[in-house]
Amino acid sequence: MTRVSDSPDSEPKPRLPRIRNPRTQARLRRDVTWQIGLPIGLALAAGIALGVLASIPGGAATRSAWADVSLMLLIVPIAVVGLILFALIAGLIFAAYYGLRELPFVFRIAQDYAALAAGYVKTGAGKASGAILSIRAFTTGVGRAVKDVRQLLGLGG
Repeated sequence: MTRVSDSPDSEPKPRLPRIRNPRTQARLRRDVTWQIGLPIGLALAAGIALGVLASIPGGAATRSAWADVSLMLLIVPIAVVGLILFALIAGLIFAAYYGLRELPFVFRIAQDYAALAAGYVKTGAGKASGAILSIRAFTTGVGRAVKDVRQLLGLGG
């Protein structure tokens, strides 16, 4: 007798808890800080410093309107390329964060399946070699029994 709650469509299956090693997680957090956070922070600080240095007027009295216009036209393509690079780097950072968060659990499941497959292969190989060894043992035993009977009857052997 099946109940309504026993049908596969009635309830979603609960997700397995994510088991993580606390020591590994601490090392991972430290590595993320040093390898991702620190370079981004230094690059941001360098960019702000360069922006401040560029905005300090060095030769304000000698600049003309045409120089300002040409400077803006030179800055626009570089800014567009910089924005594209910024978006690409931001996407890579997000992908690295997502991968560092999700992949250990996925790799653990893959490792469990690989261990399960290795167990099946070992069991199958044991059965196959056991069958071959038992056939060899049987033929050797029969040969030994025939030899013993020949010696017992004095037929030689």
